[in-house]
Amino acid sequence: MNPEGIEPALLNWRGDQPFAPHYDDIYYSDDGLEEFRRVFLQPSSLLDRDDLGECLQVAELGFGTGLNFVLCAQALLEQPQRRLHYIAFEAHPLAAADWLRLSAQRPQPLFKELAKAAPPLLTGWHRRSFANGRVHLSVYHGDALTGLHDLNERQQQPIDAWFLDGFDPRKNPAMWQPDVLAAIAASSITGTRVCTFTASGQVRRGLAEVGFTMRRVDQRPRKRESLAGVFNVSSQCQRFEPPEQVRIFGAGIAGCSVARELADQGIDVELFDPNGVAGGGSCMQASALHCRLLGDLSATAEFRARAYHHARPLLIDHAASQAIGAVQLAITAKEVDKQRRIAAVYETTQSNWLRFLDAQATLDELGLEARSALLFKQSAIINLPHLCGALIDHPRIQLVQSTGQGQPDVIACASASRDMAPHLPLEIGDVFGQLNWITPPAAATLGPLNVAIVGNGYVLPGPEQWVIGSTYEQSPWDPDAASAHNIDSNRTFLGADSAQTIRYQRAARCVSSDRDPVIGKVDEHVWISAAHGSMGSSSAPFAASIIASGILGWIAPASPRALKSVAPDRFIARQARRGVKKVGA
Repeated sequence: MNPEGIEPALLNWRGDQPFAPHYDDIYYSDDGLEEFRRVFLQPSSLLDRDDLGECLQVAELGFGTGLNFVLCAQALLEQPQRRLHYIAFEAHPLAAADWLRLSAQRPQPLFKELAKAAPPLLTGWHRRSFANGRVHLSVYHGDALTGLHDLNERQQQPIDAWFLDGFDPRKNPAMWQPDVLAAIAASSITGTRVCTFTASGQVRRGLAEVGFTMRRVDQRPRKRESLAGVFNVSSQCQRFEPPEQVRIFGAGIAGCSVARELADQGIDVELFDPNGVAGGGSCMQASALHCRLLGDLSATAEFRARAYHHARPLLIDHAASQAIGAVQLAITAKEVDKQRRIAAVYETTQSNWLRFLDAQATLDELGLEARSALLFKQSAIINLPHLCGALIDHPRIQLVQSTGQGQPDVIACASASRDMAPHLPLEIGDVFGQLNWITPPAAATLGPLNVAIVGNGYVLPGPEQWVIGSTYEQSPWDPDAASAHNIDSNRTFLGADSAQTIRYQRAARCVSSDRDPVIGKVDEHVWISAAHGSMGSSSAPFAASIIASGILGWIAPASPRALKSVAPDRFIARQARRGVKKVGA
């Protein structure tokens, strides 16, 4: 089986109610709202406890259709000062068609947002944000015990309440095995609640054995009873105290994204940049959301795919974005082979975010001539300065237009980041680029263009202007030469007529020697987000969530191996293999 993909749930529908034939069980009763209240919300005393912080940590086994998450979030949002980090585990996520069907029949706005932003059918962790950052959802796709072990290893905040909502223990015994219950206890703290719909004596005894004092909850007349309990033993888990204030150096998309993530969680942010907002590579007024997928199942491939899927729901409908499909074209036979490998990893019949098109389909569906294409159904053209400005429009974020003094908590100042971490051999530097705004070509050889072309440069269509580029200049070119290069490189799409250049924009983007971003800790207390290059629209928001998770004590929405592929210290080993013995040698 492909280690990236995960088999979706096989649903049967009984009227409007989904049924799992594999487990011979329903997902929820016909009174799902009341069932949640009487089985989970009320027995957990989640909204009544005064010993919890402003951000509650709730975890669920059996995410299913997301109903418990939505109802929990709605109840919590009624308390103005509360926030929610909801952690869920699901072995068989819903396919896109099932999310769409459920969305049509459920009235809750939050559920419609969830269905629209449903995590992809890829293994591992996925993070989603709702309600202006007050609600965060971390979903693990895969075996629950594997996910729980990862949670215990990397989540520093203990869980306040567990909702155990897998299928019936007799039909899904793996969800209720002793190792799973022990892993639940390992992320609990004195006072942690556990609630479950089942009244199974085996489950009650198993939870009691790992430290929960259990009780039966009367559920008549719907059913006889359910179970609830309180963790009452000493635990190695301790509450993690995030800082009250964080200092970030750099106000491009990297720094602004981190600032907003932290401000939404009640942390005051000082954001330093002598050039103001989006003064560096983020000054570009047109950027395409794309991720340069790889089909080699590497850690880098995993990171890129997860970054794209993390950024997509954040940016598609943002006021700074223009939603549009995107296509990556193959011109050579080698590129076709690469696209086929990518499609073999990511394209499925149940997930519609990526499609491989052969030459004829590329021509028929897009009007473009190429050997093949990868079509991304959901992408966007992003105005980076507008996005950065919107991100820091928050009462907890203070922009200081000067060079920061002292030690930052987060380094996000592009190639200048090297000076902030002199003990690490950060192989990053500037590459110059230029975009050109042109009149839409009247004589374009292939007719109207209704998708963005990404890959080796951009062609970003618009009703009044197109944007083409971007050059990749190791040292700055003359602007006229760069304009000619952009036009010649896109002659296939522009036609034979001379394109009329309206204006151009130039900037230096920071890249690393291996073309992957630099994200992670540079020492015990300092993080870095840099070298996002041309993929910053996807990698910078993902980096922000990773860094914010570390500062908040949450599990990061990326696997350890994916994080290692972008870690700042990766260049040490690279230089050692090349015989470099010290920084700067």
